[in-house]
Amino acid sequence: MYERDVKRRSSPEIMAHPRFRPGAEVEITSPIHRLRGTLFPGRVVAPSSRNPHAFLVEYKTLVAQGGSGGGGDAGGRRPPSRPYREEVSVGLLRPSPPPAETGRRCLRLGDVVDAFLNGGWWEGVVTKELKSARYMVYFRCVKQEYRFDAAELRLHREWVNGNWVPPFEAEGEDGDGGGDEEVTSMMEEKSGDICRTAKGVFTKGMLVEVRSDEDGLQGAWFAATIINKSARNQFLIEYQTLRAEDNNSEYLREQVATSHLRPYPPETFVVDPYERKARVDALYNEGWWEGIVERVLDGMRYRVYFEGTEDRMEFHHSELRPHQDWIDGKWVMPSRFS
Repeated sequence: MYERDVKRRSSPEIMAHPRFRPGAEVEITSPIHRLRGTLFPGRVVAPSSRNPHAFLVEYKTLVAQGGSGGGGDAGGRRPPSRPYREEVSVGLLRPSPPPAETGRRCLRLGDVVDAFLNGGWWEGVVTKELKSARYMVYFRCVKQEYRFDAAELRLHREWVNGNWVPPFEAEGEDGDGGGDEEVTSMMEEKSGDICRTAKGVFTKGMLVEVRSDEDGLQGAWFAATIINKSARNQFLIEYQTLRAEDNNSEYLREQVATSHLRPYPPETFVVDPYERKARVDALYNEGWWEGIVERVLDGMRYRVYFEGTEDRMEFHHSELRPHQDWIDGKWVMPSRFS
C-alpha cells in the first residue's frame, strides 16, 4: 500500500464522516431540551479535537453576543454579534436537503411538513389550505396552530442511513438533459432526463465511493461526489478528501467508469471492540482498505492484516469500520464465522 501523489490533509474524523467536511452545509438538531427536534441551518467548521464523532459547527440563524458580562464599550454600545458556534455529536447532524423543493410542491391536508420559524425548521401537520398559497400548520410540541406561506414550508423528511425518507422525486429542471441522471454499467433505460438502472443507482450530486486501480492502491475505496455524467457509463467525480498536487486548493477530479463506483456505505457506529478475525475496512492514505483484525491490542487498538499486499498495520478503533460489500443493489455484511 503506497502513498498517492496527492496532498493528504484529511483527518480520520472527516474520512469517517465525509458528508461533514469543513464548509459542508448541514442542518443541526438542537441539543437544548426545549428546542429538541428543531433543525437549524449551519455549516461544519472543523472536526472536534476531543471527540472523533463530533464536529464544531456554526449556525446561520443563531448568534452569540460578543463580549462578556452584558456590558458595552466605553460609549455604552453593545459589542457586535457573531454566528453561534458549538461542538455537536455527529448524530445531531444531517446534510442540508436540496433547497429547490421548498415552496414548489402543492401541499395537502394532513401532510407532515417542516415550517421555518424563529430561525429553524419545526415539524408540524397541515390542517387547512388558505388562499394565496398559504397554509395553517399545527405543532404538537406546543399545541398551537400558525399560518405560513408556501415558501416557508417543505415536506418533512428523515435522514436514515445516508438516504432521505421519503426520497426526493427525480425530476428535470429545464428539460435539456442537464438534470439528475441514474446509470449502471449493466443496463441503461433512458426516460427523459433520467437513466433508470438495473443494478445500482448513481445520481448527480450523490456521495459515492470510488475503487482505485492504480499501482499500490488496488482495492481501496475513496469517498467522492458525482459532478455530472461525462460519457456513457462514465462520470466526472470530485474526491472528498484528495487534492491535486498542481492545485492544492481544489479537490481532485477524475473521470471514472460506473463499474468503479458504489454508493457510500451507511454509517455504522461500533461501540464494542472488534473481535479477532473480524473483517473491517481500515482508513489509510485517504482510502478504506479491506482487512482482517489479526490481533486486539490495548487502548482500543488493533493489528490488521491485508491479504492483497500481506501488510500488517496498527489502527485505532476510530480508524476502522465494519466491512460491507455492495452486491445486487444491497449492502451485505460478511458472516462473523466466514
